[in-house]
Amino acid sequence: MHEESPEAVAEKMFSEINLGGLQGPTISRVITPGDGEDMCSVEVVVLKDKLVDVIHDLRSIGGSGVVVTPVSYVFEEEPERYGALLEKLGHKEND
Repeated sequence: MHEESPEAVAEKMFSEINLGGLQGPTISRVITPGDGEDMCSVEVVVLKDKLVDVIHDLRSIGGSGVVVTPVSYVFEEEPERYGALLEKLGHKEND
């Protein structure tokens, strides 16, 4: 993404249904040498079956190069039910 603040890039991304990701994008400013143009790098986790749509949407809002890396695991917050199950089974959280 070229010449935009991370906030402006996020605003564009949230206007596209496929670009919100699991919890939202990670947007970082790219540091270029000298007086290079302002650029941002965007990382978003999406379902594999949405990949082509996401690439299309990224390009439609000004994105250029796209790197796809498979996600092996996503560890979100621990569900209360899982903790309760462990407790009933007599397991401590750090076992």
